[in-house]
Amino acid sequence: MNPREQLLQQVLALPTADQAFLAQSIEDHLIANLAPETEESADAAGQQLLTELRRRSAAYRSGQAPSRAASDVVAGLRQRQSDERNS
Repeated sequence: MNPREQLLQQVLALPTADQAFLAQSIEDHLIANLAPETEESADAAGQQLLTELRRRSAAYRSGQAPSRAASDVVAGLRQRQSDERNS
């Protein structure tokens, strides 16, 4: 196991509250260190996101995109995390 994987396993072994704290701290750090966007690039990125959201919404409504209940997704994530801890 490489050092990144070892670090990840250590973090995943922490209590959920500590994992959330680390995730928020890393997110804050990454956001603070991003290059500032120009208004034009922010507008373009926002338009691309809106286009993608509309595409996905249309695919869902037409039945082309599968969906799962949120409870099933969360249960699957919990099972995967448990499996990773036990391996």
